[in-house]
Amino acid sequence: MRYRLLWLLFFLCNNILFAQTTDYNKPKLVVAINIDGLKNEHLTLLYNRLSEGGLRRIVDGGISVENVEFNYISKNPLTDVASIHTATTPSRHGVVGDRILSALDNDFVSITDDPAYHGIYSSLGRSASNLTVTNIADMLKIASPKSKVVSIAIDADKAIVMGGHNADGVVWIDSEVSIASTDYYSKIPVWASSLNSANLLADLIKKAWRPTYSLHTYLFPPFSVADGCFYSPPSGRKPTELMGSFVYTPYANTLVNELAKKAIDIEALGTDNYTDMLCLGYNVYTSFDKTSELTCAEKEDIYLRLDRDLAELLRIINEKVKTEHTLIVITGTQSDAISEKTLSASRLPTGKFDGKRMMALLNSFLMAKYGQVRWVMNYADGNIFLNNTEIDNRNVDRERLYRDIFVFLSQIRGISAIYSAEQLQRANGDNADVAVRLKNYLYLGRCGDIVISLSSGWVDIDTDGNESRISSSALQYSPLLFYGINLEKSRVGSRQFVTDIAPTVCKIMQIPYPSASIGNAIVLKTRK
Repeated sequence: MRYRLLWLLFFLCNNILFAQTTDYNKPKLVVAINIDGLKNEHLTLLYNRLSEGGLRRIVDGGISVENVEFNYISKNPLTDVASIHTATTPSRHGVVGDRILSALDNDFVSITDDPAYHGIYSSLGRSASNLTVTNIADMLKIASPKSKVVSIAIDADKAIVMGGHNADGVVWIDSEVSIASTDYYSKIPVWASSLNSANLLADLIKKAWRPTYSLHTYLFPPFSVADGCFYSPPSGRKPTELMGSFVYTPYANTLVNELAKKAIDIEALGTDNYTDMLCLGYNVYTSFDKTSELTCAEKEDIYLRLDRDLAELLRIINEKVKTEHTLIVITGTQSDAISEKTLSASRLPTGKFDGKRMMALLNSFLMAKYGQVRWVMNYADGNIFLNNTEIDNRNVDRERLYRDIFVFLSQIRGISAIYSAEQLQRANGDNADVAVRLKNYLYLGRCGDIVISLSSGWVDIDTDGNESRISSSALQYSPLLFYGINLEKSRVGSRQFVTDIAPTVCKIMQIPYPSASIGNAIVLKTRK
C-alpha cells in the first residue's frame, strides 16, 4: 500500500516527466532482453555464424548504441540489471549486489529474500522490497493498470528486479528443480506451473550438452570435451546437485525461451490497446569463465544456441503481435575483459585477493591496537564491514581507527585504492574518477564502512570463496540494441549511460520515467 501511494503521488505531481512524443509508434509489446555477459565484440566476432532471423536480424535492422557507459562501479550483474531498468545508480535503487549483509547473524542473504512471503514451488519467500525505487515495469502498471508485465529469468533475483513491484507474472528456474515464483506476486501463472507438471526441467538437467556443429567449425577450441560432450551430468547425483552446472548450459536459456513463448501465447501479450511488457534474462557465461573473453567453443556454442532461440522467439512475436507493433531492447552486463588465466599466460600482473585472509590479518592488527574485539565483521565485493557497535561502545576515535586501517591495507598486494564511506559521499567530478563511480555505487546500510578497489588483473574472492565477476575499476560498457516499431537502422555514437536506457524505453512507451531516474532519453532515428 505504501508503494502504491507513493507511486500515485509521483504520477499526479510529475506530469513533466511524461514522455509524450509523436516520433515513435507506441508499441503494443515491449520485450526487454538482458543477456548476462553479452559484449559488442562478441556479436562482431560471431556475426557470420549468426542466423538471419536471430541476433543478426536485430543488428542488421535495428539501432546500435555504441558507447553506453556504466556510471558506477559494481561487481555483480544484478546491480547492472537494476540500473538499466530504474534509470538510476545503486546509490539510489539499493541493489548493490545479489546479497546483502544481515545484521542479525552477520551473514549474507539474497537481496530478494523476504520471510514475509512464501515461495511457490520453492521453499524461499522472495519480494522486490529491497528495490527501493520504481522501474520501467512499475511505471507501466501505474500509467496503464490494464497492461500486463511478465518477467522470466534463469535466476530469481533478475526476474524480480526486472518485474518490479506489481508484475502480473514473475518466474525463474529455481535451484530446487522447479519453475518457481513467490506469493508476493499472488500466484504463479498457469503456463509456468504447467512446465513443472510436464517435468521439462527435470529432463533437461539430465541432458548432455553436445556441440551443435562439428568441433573443427568453431572459432575456438573447447575448454573441455569428453565423449563428444561439452558437459555431461555426473551419474548418481541428485537433481538439486546438478542445478549449479545446469544454469550455465544453453538449455537454461532454452527453458527461459519456452516460458516466454508460452507467456506470449497464453497471456495474449501485445494483442490489445494496452502496451504489455515481457522481461527476459538469459546468460552466455560458462561455469568456468565469467569474464568477457570469448576464447572457447563452449561459450561460442551458447551464443549460437541462444541465437537460434531468439530467432524462434522473434518468429512467434511477428506471428502473434507483428514486429512493427513491438519494441525489442537488448542489453548486457559488466564483466572483466580478460581472465586471470590469460593475463598470467601473457606474463601480465595478476593475482587473487583473499578477502577472508585480509579480514583475519586486519582483525589481528586492530586487536593489538584497540583490544580483543572482532573489529572487522565481514567482507564481500570490496566492502569491509566494521563492528560499529563496539566502536561506539568503546568510544574509539573513528578517524584514528580509519587512518590505521588505511595504513595497514595499503601494504596488502592487490589493493589500488581505499576509501571510507564518508570520503566517497564527498567525491565529485567525472565518471573517469574511481571515487565518483564508487560513490554512485554506495548505498548506506548495504555497503561497507570501508570500500577498496583492486588493481587491474586481480580477482576478488570473498569470505565464502566466491569470485566476483568484476575486479578492476576500469570503465565498462554495455551493448544496447533497439529493434522494431518504426525505428530506422542506424548507429548512435555519442556517449550515453546505462541510466539513459529506461528513459528511452519509457519515452517510446509514452509513460513517466522511473521515480529516481537520473537519465536522459537517447534520440533514436525513426522512419517517417
